[in-house]
Amino acid sequence: MGRIRFRGFFEHNLDDRNRLAIPSRFRNILVKESQGMVILTPGYDHEIAIYPLSTWEKFEESELLSLSMDHLQSRRYRRHFTFGIKEDRLDTQGRILIPDFLLKHSGIKKNAIIIGAIDYIELWSPENYEKFMSEIDKYYLQDTENIEKLRRRKNENPGC
Repeated sequence: MGRIRFRGFFEHNLDDRNRLAIPSRFRNILVKESQGMVILTPGYDHEIAIYPLSTWEKFEESELLSLSMDHLQSRRYRRHFTFGIKEDRLDTQGRILIPDFLLKHSGIKKNAIIIGAIDYIELWSPENYEKFMSEIDKYYLQDTENIEKLRRRKNENPGC
């Protein structure tokens, strides 16, 4: 497996059966990294996160399975992802089926914004995308000044 790099911005419509065609640039990476197997899960900010299966398994190991289930906060965090998870495979036309519960979480109705997030893909409703872009613009300078405190160190969390 190589170094995953999803980069780019696309707009696609869901078909009548709630299938979404993944852009060919991203589709090629998904096929190479995980034979087209993907994990769809609720994102942090009302988007849908799409991970190649290989990347998701690393996330499970380093993030989710490392949590102590003795703590309510850990259980809530883990369940945020696992209660809304769907495993899928790209079909022959490079589409995935988006289940209703993830469409509801994200607010996606017909049009989806597809964003490369380096090691995974994000799907946004146009409304949530615009709202979050406003937040990015509003806090960019403040975040830039404080980002070093949030940066992960390679030895702190290997694999993700």
